[in-house]
Amino acid sequence: MKPKVITLIIQILVWSGLLLLPLLLTPPEAPREMPPMRDFNPMFSILTTVLPIGFYYFNYYLLIPLLYLRKKTGTYILSVMGSLLLIILFSIACSFIFTDHSVIGSPGMPPMFGNSILLFVVVLFVSLGLRINSEWKKTEEEKKEIEKEKLNAELSYLKAQVNPHFLFNTLNVIYTLATIKSEQTAEAVMKLSKLMRYVISDAHTPFVPLEKELGYVGNFIELHRLRLANNNEIDYRISGNPQGLQIVPFILIPFVENAIKHGTSTIEPMMISIETELFKNELHFTVKNNKLSTKSESQNSTGLGIENTRKRLEMIYNKKFTLQISETDKTYEVKLNLILV
Repeated sequence: MKPKVITLIIQILVWSGLLLLPLLLTPPEAPREMPPMRDFNPMFSILTTVLPIGFYYFNYYLLIPLLYLRKKTGTYILSVMGSLLLIILFSIACSFIFTDHSVIGSPGMPPMFGNSILLFVVVLFVSLGLRINSEWKKTEEEKKEIEKEKLNAELSYLKAQVNPHFLFNTLNVIYTLATIKSEQTAEAVMKLSKLMRYVISDAHTPFVPLEKELGYVGNFIELHRLRLANNNEIDYRISGNPQGLQIVPFILIPFVENAIKHGTSTIEPMMISIETELFKNELHFTVKNNKLSTKSESQNSTGLGIENTRKRLEMIYNKKFTLQISETDKTYEVKLNLILV
């Protein structure tokens, strides 16, 4: 059953109980020798209960959103006081209509008149509290929706961000392999096909199977190996069973891209180590690369991809991850520990 329907049913039961309460509290008919009583006039009580109930909806749907939530506090207070004044005047009128003025010793306001004012005060604070709580929940849901849309936008950006240089270089390498009729040509085409299929088709959900994400990383590394100099080495190892685990797509690849971008050279011998360790549902992902002895412009970059990945981790995994980045004159190392679903 929908929450709105449940809320409506609860309100109907509460209001019905308030309206029936005067009938239940009406005392039995007094003996003839006793003077008539007017303290428990059920019709008077029902009428003076209806107005506070009406004020609940008037306050909840009109006064609070149009005045209170728009910081028009003064106008809101005046509107509430005006509503209370109308209820008081209506109660006074009802007391004269339903009072037997022939009864001796019956001056003054009926007790139910004070009850209607008390009910008004209760209704005022209940409607105010419920509406503020509803607005707070609505704001929280909107924040979550904005974060979700932001994550979807980032994911769409990552899908579209197939590095054209990487793609063109890979195609050139494949073309070279084809011209010399290398046995690696078919394998290279297959790996590129798998990589593109993952980007375009598989990674369209918030979470993907971990084995597919690791497969994407592996194909990405293998294609880069085709164009690397012989004195550059990438060591990629996986230990543990990824079956049944889910991960956010493209959350690991920025660290690999960063290592390949800053840890390869056509002149110097370079080494990149990428290790994935799985302990039940906990992922330990380590990427370590050598740094060039001569700094280039790419080495002086701000690492925007790493920073964006950190933000994604914070938004999605909250406190279920740790990310440590350590750097020396010769090495750059990233350690990501992640609790998977």
